[in-house]
Amino acid sequence: MALEQIDAGAWSVVPALVAIATAWYTREALIGLFLGVLTTGSIYGALQPTAVGVPADIANGSPALGSVLGTVFGLKTIPTLVATAPLFGSEWYIKNVLIALFAIGGTIGLMIRAGALQGVLQALAKRAEDAGDAEKAAFLAGVAIHIDDYFNCLVVGSMMRPLTDKYNVSRAKLAYYVDSAGSPAARLAFYSTWGVALIGFIGAGLTAAKTQGTLPPGMSEMVTGSGENASAVTSEVWPLFLNTLFTGFYSWIALVIAALVAWQVIPNFGPMAREEKRARQEGKVVGEDQDPMLSREMDEYEMAETAEPRWQNFAIPIGAMILVALGSMFWTSSPFVTADQYDTLFSIGGYSLLLPAGGEVGFAPGSFELGLAATTALILSFVLYRLRGDIPTNDDATNAMVRGFKGIFLAAAILMMASSIQNSVTTLGIAAFVTQWFQGVPAFIVPLIVFLVTAFVSFSDGSSWSTYGIMFPIAIPVALTTGANLPIVIGAVFSGGIFGDHTSPISDTTVLASSTSGSDHMVHVRTQIPYALLTAGITALVLLIAGFVVPEGFQIIPY
Repeated sequence: MALEQIDAGAWSVVPALVAIATAWYTREALIGLFLGVLTTGSIYGALQPTAVGVPADIANGSPALGSVLGTVFGLKTIPTLVATAPLFGSEWYIKNVLIALFAIGGTIGLMIRAGALQGVLQALAKRAEDAGDAEKAAFLAGVAIHIDDYFNCLVVGSMMRPLTDKYNVSRAKLAYYVDSAGSPAARLAFYSTWGVALIGFIGAGLTAAKTQGTLPPGMSEMVTGSGENASAVTSEVWPLFLNTLFTGFYSWIALVIAALVAWQVIPNFGPMAREEKRARQEGKVVGEDQDPMLSREMDEYEMAETAEPRWQNFAIPIGAMILVALGSMFWTSSPFVTADQYDTLFSIGGYSLLLPAGGEVGFAPGSFELGLAATTALILSFVLYRLRGDIPTNDDATNAMVRGFKGIFLAAAILMMASSIQNSVTTLGIAAFVTQWFQGVPAFIVPLIVFLVTAFVSFSDGSSWSTYGIMFPIAIPVALTTGANLPIVIGAVFSGGIFGDHTSPISDTTVLASSTSGSDHMVHVRTQIPYALLTAGITALVLLIAGFVVPEGFQIIPY
């Protein structure tokens, strides 16, 4: 059972700051994350001594002594904070993050042994003549595979690593392209998994506004019911969401900057310049003192003597994974496109192709089954490589899978602890603490303040999605009560969440980008932050100007 959520005030951000500062100083993400969770236990125990086992007569009779004992007794909450974290507390996370991560790791092990990655390298090398071409290919792959940010991180890093290694592009640079193209592109694709989730987050904010009595009459159709029974009407929220595709400034700017970096218009700077200089001059894509997320055992693993390098051995499993992932998203029991009326184009075997015939059009994609898709790729790879003889024996294939599992284990461990930090700041009540920051804020500066606060929360908890769960019920009522433009405020929330994803060492997508790119995690964080800060600075300026010049009622798509 999860710990009872409390209002710890400013203490709610301390565990995240401890985790991030320690990881930054020691260059060991796991140490920082563990200390962050440990700090949460002590804070929780100090503020709620009786909840962690301090006798009530001591806690009430001597509050100071009760708090001191609580800091010690609170350490026993650490297993609970880990076990009830989103990664373990949600079936979706277990299936679509944890299982998917290990399945991809096993698939990579099989691909290395079967010569699939070598085949991809040979195919891509025919079209790439130098490091610049390799960087452009990495960026374009990150943009192209944008149906889901996790999916992007898992596939693009594995696919492009052989090519970037060949031309001595540092692993940190590859991780930057994976990270800085995946989330922004997924955010801007309304048909991606982000589209489904963001509709829900906006709906939660609108529901909060109705509960607080701040929802305007003209938007009343977006929420049905009242009080605890209030809920958003998804089909009515879509037009508002589509407006935010234009106001998600951070995503657009991040993609433009990454493209300019790939095309050598913006030169390497900061820690990235040092990484690239070493890679080009010494041929070392990873520094000798670095700890790549993909184990050196995997890097040094060789393909079998019976294997023939074929790019098809990569394309077939990955193609199957994409097909299953998209199929799970769009093949649903209800129509993907929703409308008030439909025309039946034709019917076969009980299935009908329906086209919208009238009324407002909405979208209702289903759940994205990344775990199922990745497991499909793993099984197909095993069978394919054995049938073709690229891996000579079942024992050899099994050993390749195990090597893949081991190679990805560090990423899984960091994800587990990062998820525990997200659980920690939520348990300590970071949402209530953040709400206080918006009292008395004038309308013109609301978008900028929302962006900065969201960025801080996302940096602290390492998850844009958990940040959105915190911020939308705050930001939407604030926008409606102050007179700020709603689509711009929503875009500010989206932007701040992705900035935190790009800069926080406890971010799940940052961990995944490091792992499949084979980069040292903290090196990836350090090298990406200057580019993220440049993007954030431009975004902040745009939001400040927009706050001044865009009127409250302006909307590109009527809602």
